[in-house]
Amino acid sequence: MTTTPDATGRHSGAITIFICFLAALVEGADIVSMGLAAPSVAKAFHFNPGQVSYILTAAIVGLMVGAAAGGRLGDRIGRKRVMIGAFVVLGVFSLLTAHATDLTQFVIIRFLAGLGIGAAFPNLISIAAEAARPDRRATGVGLMFAGQPTGGMSLGLFVASQAGQLDWTQIFYIGGIAPLLLLPVLVFALPESETFRRAKATTQIAKPPSAAFALFAEGRAAVTLLMWVAYGFTQVIVYLMNNWLPTLMVAKGFSPQQAGMISAIENAGAVLGCIVLAMITDQGRLRSVLAITYVAVIAGLWGMGAAQGFGPVAAVGIVVGFFAIGGQLVLYTLAPGYYPTLVRATGVGSAVSFGRLGGIAGPLAAGKLLALGLAPAAVLLAATPCAALAGLAAVGLTFVRKPDTL
Repeated sequence: MTTTPDATGRHSGAITIFICFLAALVEGADIVSMGLAAPSVAKAFHFNPGQVSYILTAAIVGLMVGAAAGGRLGDRIGRKRVMIGAFVVLGVFSLLTAHATDLTQFVIIRFLAGLGIGAAFPNLISIAAEAARPDRRATGVGLMFAGQPTGGMSLGLFVASQAGQLDWTQIFYIGGIAPLLLLPVLVFALPESETFRRAKATTQIAKPPSAAFALFAEGRAAVTLLMWVAYGFTQVIVYLMNNWLPTLMVAKGFSPQQAGMISAIENAGAVLGCIVLAMITDQGRLRSVLAITYVAVIAGLWGMGAAQGFGPVAAVGIVVGFFAIGGQLVLYTLAPGYYPTLVRATGVGSAVSFGRLGGIAGPLAAGKLLALGLAPAAVLLAATPCAALAGLAAVGLTFVRKPDTL
């Protein structure tokens, strides 16, 4: 049977998005790895909550730097090349985490592992957005992004299933081997974005546009600033949950295995949220999705702090995962539509990077609040104003300008 060009394009796009899903899955496992290992690492090395917060924060600083640099490089040398380099860095330094012996080594190695995650992410978003049909862009990016909570859920379930028998170093061996195993797939099966190729081939610009032009020229200043606010305050909550949820649940009275299971359940809700919310967004209900998402996040944070017993906490965890981690996907689907092809990864990278400032603030604040003796419920409630500010900025973005089709 002869394949039509349109069908061939759809087939190629589906393969591209699936490979991006696998890459996001590997990244998702590494993002939560330190949070899952934190209780055991703290016990083994006698780290206090403040010291643990430095380790968790180091990876996020790496993510912030990596996202900005990786997005810029992606627009200059291609998304695929940056992806390959990023996964080499991620794999090597995840493996080295298992051999860290003191606080300084943990901080340095997790920072360098974060560089790999950060550099890959804006290029993953750009590739998935450009591979999807214009009327299904949110769904395409959503399916890709679902890989992150899937990876986090899988690793959380694995840790929980070991019933305390798992050595913390094994978490990082898994996190290091997985990206290195994926490298051949990225090298031989992941195509460079055809949209990016065409734009590069047809442009007459000798020198790539500056970062300032990419972010603030042609009426993009308000969009960029609102996106930074929305990303930043959303990431306070996302990284609080990714990095501190197991520790907060242990402090609430659950065993490490139960805490790992709660983390896995939360990520299961996030997988569902990524797909469902993206599909609804593609139906033209963007503003409603954003408003409901952030109201639900505020309610979920309150509920997770107030709920008692494994069942109620797990149920609230699904809601928080669905809307907080799954809902941030909607922001990732917005960013590519606000920036032209040749500066798209720069724009997306800047938003992801700025979001990591919130990701730094969340875990650091949680560590300080726990060190002061605050209960887990109080720590979770302290994050609710961030959800409100993020929601206002995200909804405001839709009034400034609608994202373009790619």
